[in-house]
Amino acid sequence: MPVRIIPVVQGQSCPHCPSFVLDDFGHHSLSYFCQRACLGPCLEMGCGARFTNSQSRPADVLVPNWDLGKPAAFDLSVTSTLHPSVLLEASMTAGSAALVAENRKHKYNDRKCEELGWVCIPLVVETYGCWGTAAVAAFSKLAGRLSTRLKQPKSKTIFGIYSRLGLALVRANCEPSCLD
Repeated sequence: MPVRIIPVVQGQSCPHCPSFVLDDFGHHSLSYFCQRACLGPCLEMGCGARFTNSQSRPADVLVPNWDLGKPAAFDLSVTSTLHPSVLLEASMTAGSAALVAENRKHKYNDRKCEELGWVCIPLVVETYGCWGTAAVAAFSKLAGRLSTRLKQPKSKTIFGIYSRLGLALVRANCEPSCLD
């Protein structure tokens, strides 16, 4: 399930796809924040002939200037706490389903990212809104850079990031029921 957000200004062309007009759900959620922080994001990178037997791509959003000049491959994912494989642990520990999904993302993407010289950062959220530890750390770092650029407190910036992504999650969770 893609993670999407409400854009800041609806009806404007997307900065990454000039022919595309942003809709009610937004189009490039996380890359919007990365662009505002001058990190030069690219979308859906890393698939190709070098990685056979897999249709996965290690980066939903590639951030070329993430950490000491090393690019980061943000791989967004939504996981359910109600899946039988994690239900028991998820009922006792918040974030455990996200941790399982993060480990799974690392298992499948770390090798690809290493070959490309990238750092794999899985950004996993549970359907009820709990973000994984890698996502929390990445959003904190992104908020630090963005707050400097926007000249506003980091707390306000991190609040904005979580608010927009949280709203996207709520909309994505209700989307299937709205289609019935």
